[in-house]
Amino acid sequence: MKNLVLKKLWILSKAEKTALEQTFSPGTNLLVGENDVGKSTVVKSIYHCFGADTPQINNSRWKKANAIYCVKFEVDGKQFHILRDEKYFGVFDGNKQLISRHAGITPKGGIAEFVNDILGFRIELERQADGKLGKAGPAFYLLPFYIDQDEGWNASWTSFTGLRQFSNYRRLMIDYHLGVRPQSYYDAKKREIELEQEKSAIEADRRSLQAARNSVEKRKAYAKVDLDPVAFQAELEKVVDEYNKIYGEQQDKLQRLKDLRNQRNVIDQEIEVLKHAIAELEADFRFAERPETPDLVGCPTCGTEFENSFVERFGILDDVDQCHALIDQWLKRRRDTSKQLSDAQTEYDLVAVKLREVEKTLERKKEGVTLSELITSEGMKEVIQSLNLEIEEFLEREQSFSEKLSENARALKLDTKHKKEVLNWYKARMKEYLNSLNVSVLSEDDYKSLEKTIKLNALGSDLPRALLAQYFAFLSTMTKFNDFVLCPMVIDSPFQQEQDATNKQAIIDFISEKKLDGQQLVLATVTEPDFSDAPDIEGAELMGFISKHSVLDAAQFSHVIEEIGDMHSETLAALI
Repeated sequence: MKNLVLKKLWILSKAEKTALEQTFSPGTNLLVGENDVGKSTVVKSIYHCFGADTPQINNSRWKKANAIYCVKFEVDGKQFHILRDEKYFGVFDGNKQLISRHAGITPKGGIAEFVNDILGFRIELERQADGKLGKAGPAFYLLPFYIDQDEGWNASWTSFTGLRQFSNYRRLMIDYHLGVRPQSYYDAKKREIELEQEKSAIEADRRSLQAARNSVEKRKAYAKVDLDPVAFQAELEKVVDEYNKIYGEQQDKLQRLKDLRNQRNVIDQEIEVLKHAIAELEADFRFAERPETPDLVGCPTCGTEFENSFVERFGILDDVDQCHALIDQWLKRRRDTSKQLSDAQTEYDLVAVKLREVEKTLERKKEGVTLSELITSEGMKEVIQSLNLEIEEFLEREQSFSEKLSENARALKLDTKHKKEVLNWYKARMKEYLNSLNVSVLSEDDYKSLEKTIKLNALGSDLPRALLAQYFAFLSTMTKFNDFVLCPMVIDSPFQQEQDATNKQAIIDFISEKKLDGQQLVLATVTEPDFSDAPDIEGAELMGFISKHSVLDAAQFSHVIEEIGDMHSETLAALI
């Protein structure tokens, strides 16, 4: 089994000139501190770096920091870095050499392309919004390995945002992770949706042909063709109207293109101005540093004298940093504008194609080749026969897709015997784990199915302990029936609902005993747990947090800039 191990986490705020570097041991890592000292921010940041968005990570207080995140990790002996600045990601190797850049999470070119690949995760699910297939991002793979303080203690496998974009995501992911259904099922499910969509398109075309045939059959009953000049003129005017409409649409698209190009030019000008300002400020700083530079320096433009002091020099450096931060923001805006420009160009090209088609039709009309004349020349009977042949072809294609769907359905069948084995193992672990955690209010009926949420009969302090039992019952079942990349178990604030001393110790003993062999653990708590009865993790890495509302530290800023600054610049370099 492959193992993903966290090495380091960096969080950097250029806006506030503060930062954090956090080193992780391969075993157990304890994040300890009172409320509001930033433990949860660190915990949420870990999988956020991988493209799994966590609740409340962008709250109003934290947004002001404009945080940049970077994680160093190892998988199967290979080390990587992932740097994230808002929706922009850079992937680097262990030596900080660029591997790839990404924008967004699941769209084409998103970070999911890299993360899902190293996790061996290639699931596509049906979107609730439009019924089409969409790539399941890293959050769906990491569901078993993260318990969020804000969401994870209300129901299991809910600790990331954006999960409900897919119908029945929880049931589908439980079946996937617990080995109820193999990867071949999800491949077949994807194939089924694709076949259904193609078949629906063919059916729509066939119905259009049938409607056309029925229309011709009705006209045939009149036994004559209307070639009246007035009707002919009306037909021409209809085509001209369509041409004018599409031409107007084309002009709108063209104006949009011009506006976006102007926007990008303005952004480029702003970036150049800032680069020029940085060059001037750096020249001023070098001048001020020279030993021969006097204590009072006169401005060559206005004659005003400025004191050449340490304060003034640091002020120059502050201005340089501010300019660099502004360039970062403009670069991100440029990337967004370039994407909009690309989309607008595509839309313009599509309208141009439509316009050319109407132009061809108009030319044919001018040459006098009309639908009425075609019917006259070939005869209505021949037209109906031609339409019938096309309809038959479409029916045959529909039948072919129906046969493919039937064949594909065999891969969608559930192995009920195997599922029963999985369920029995899960229920046995639930019974054992609930007993270990002193939860006696639940019966077997409360966890009779894999997807059943534990909420109704577990109230107060019993609920978090019951959920903890379920999280680890899922992990145990995964280990028994599936092969997967083992990711760190990240748990935030397990002592929910004012656990008493007995239950607190039961929770700690349970976590230390039931975490998977070789699994890294990151545990955030208000007080340092007692691991005296768990000698395998008694020497856990302890990380203390003490500053209220300030997990980032100004003293670490220079060091973290040196560690990840170049990677950040390379990540945004493609935005120019």
